[in-house]
Amino acid sequence: MTAPANAGIFDIHQHVGKLIGIPGSGGADATLEKDVKVRLAFMDAFGIAQAALMPGHSYSSPAGLADTRALNDTLLACQALAPDRFPAIIGTVEPRHGLKSIAEVERLHAAGAAGISWHHRMQGLPMDHPVMFALVERMDALGLIAMAHCYANGDFEAPWRLRRLAERFPRTTFIALDAQTSPENLDQILGAAEAVPNLHLDLTSTVLGVAGIRACVERLGPTRLVFGSNYYSMGVRTELEELELLHAAGLSDADTAMIGGGNARRLLGLDAS
Repeated sequence: MTAPANAGIFDIHQHVGKLIGIPGSGGADATLEKDVKVRLAFMDAFGIAQAALMPGHSYSSPAGLADTRALNDTLLACQALAPDRFPAIIGTVEPRHGLKSIAEVERLHAAGAAGISWHHRMQGLPMDHPVMFALVERMDALGLIAMAHCYANGDFEAPWRLRRLAERFPRTTFIALDAQTSPENLDQILGAAEAVPNLHLDLTSTVLGVAGIRACVERLGPTRLVFGSNYYSMGVRTELEELELLHAAGLSDADTAMIGGGNARRLLGLDAS
């Protein structure tokens, strides 16, 4: 299925790879072709037209920066197998590699990536470590978006740390992933987003039901929330709660369409207009 560039559900939160030590979070031995085949079947089953791809951030990296480059190359290779379905790549760089990671930011930009993603509790340094400011400064100059997981009770990825980055770089689009993983976590991120207009959030991994979605729309409006599935390579999903909750939230058709796909395409620069 080929999706029009400006229509249908857009999934901004899919991972290529697996979570180390977590059964069912990805197939280590799958070829890229098999991964893409299974991924597209998942998307078709739930009516997802397009998706952005990011890595699994707990990847093994005994070779350091070379392993990060290889991981990003895997994302680009997946995209090349179905570019109409995966129009955006969100790579990663390691804060622990220090300023050497700036070269990988530049390489990803040159390869057409839309942004950089992190899961700091898996990547060894806090979200507001000084090296992160240097990395985002280069991203800001290149026009790359920043996507950071803010899972509840994860000190390295606490919402106040993300707010510090977003305040420093008001031209950069920031998306807080896993924002709705506790009531307190969502309230903190919404407070940050009310103060920092370039901060957005997704509804992945929500434990708050329709109340979380409604709270986002009531406090921020419908343009600051995006849909994501948190799908991992070779995953088996029999239901997609985030999408079910979006449709059950009682929003207008226009607001549902924005959250389901329009906002992500706008933030990623994929609007046909």
